[in-house]
Amino acid sequence: MDHGKNTSYSDEAVARNLHNGIALTFERLPYLRSATVGVWTKTGSANENEHQAGISHFLEHLMFKGTASRTTRQLIEPIESKGGHLNAFTSREYTCLYAKTLDEHISTAIEILADIIKNSTFADLEKERNVVLEEIASIEDVPEDYVHELLAQRLWPNHPLGRSVSGYHETVSKLSIEDMRTYYRAWYRPRNICLSIAGNFDENAAIEQIYREFEGMQPRPAGERCGPPELGHGAEIVERDIAQNHFCLAFPGPTVADKRRYTFDVLSSALGGGSTSRLFQRIREDEGLAYAIYSFHSSYFTSGMFGVYAAVAPEKLEQTLGLVFEEIRKFRDEPLSREELDSNREHLKGSMLMALESTSSRMTRMAKSMMYYNRLQSIQEIIGLLDAVTVDDIHAVAQDIFHPERCAMVLLGPACGAALQEIAL
Repeated sequence: MDHGKNTSYSDEAVARNLHNGIALTFERLPYLRSATVGVWTKTGSANENEHQAGISHFLEHLMFKGTASRTTRQLIEPIESKGGHLNAFTSREYTCLYAKTLDEHISTAIEILADIIKNSTFADLEKERNVVLEEIASIEDVPEDYVHELLAQRLWPNHPLGRSVSGYHETVSKLSIEDMRTYYRAWYRPRNICLSIAGNFDENAAIEQIYREFEGMQPRPAGERCGPPELGHGAEIVERDIAQNHFCLAFPGPTVADKRRYTFDVLSSALGGGSTSRLFQRIREDEGLAYAIYSFHSSYFTSGMFGVYAAVAPEKLEQTLGLVFEEIRKFRDEPLSREELDSNREHLKGSMLMALESTSSRMTRMAKSMMYYNRLQSIQEIIGLLDAVTVDDIHAVAQDIFHPERCAMVLLGPACGAALQEIAL
């Protein structure tokens, strides 16, 4: 059988397309006893209009409520009764259904995932709606999660990227079964799907089964994606009677196509990416002001975010904010040392290489590479791009983004308005 054109990725990993457009990536690791298979669909909350907010996540839930031939239990039991794991998650730009099993049960995982993707009946709508509404409510009970949600709304106002992936009570409450079916037909199309497998499996048998299970899906164009957002800025205070003040601030970050994204990786690592980062050392180790403090960056098709999060006692908020912005200013005002660059670059490379010991991480990395770049990036290529980052590159990015008019910030917790004077950059 002609299974399409191969594209080399490493000695083991391969990418190809089914004839209907589904992307397939696989990496065989014969020294393991397990494998992870995921079906990724290139849709999430960033593709929803304001009345649909949360539909991608709600649909993910409904896919596990049974198919034309299996109940919910009949979908889960063949995997979990053998020690495996069947689950799913939704993000802003993709939805993933995945199973991790012993190598001898990978064919069962492929069969069940195919059944879910192709034949879900979206049963128990009202019952599962209540579950999703409880999940939405739970986000506000976790201040760290909630302040990140509020920050996205602040940075990307009036745009799907800024909305909660889970949606809102008022939108999820109104979604109908026909809304679900319409959204499914618009986005769950072969050219919008990537199937990724990593671990120990019989390569020929798995590929034959994938073609048998998925080739019948008819190729059709997917829905239309939203354009880039206008960026918001300024500070927002959300008062809440809790023990700590949680703050999250963000500057514009790189899109997935931005060649500077590896520069942002190193910058984030140096600022707040680990126990030796500047923020951790200054705020936690030197001053003892916070238990949790870190920086992060997220990249999407149309925008990106570079941010900092911390949780502190109310009486320490002003001092902590002042020190955070002081450390940010240092990156803008003077280049970091070559030694600091090398240390953080090695930290990133080490973390990436150690993640390859997980079949789930390998499966995820291959799928994201196909969805965002339409090809598989080799580890050697990524290491080369990290090695190419210079001190001047990092300084240029810091000088570009670290300005008060480009900063969005949310403060969540007890009365904290006085701390806003510390937002001076």
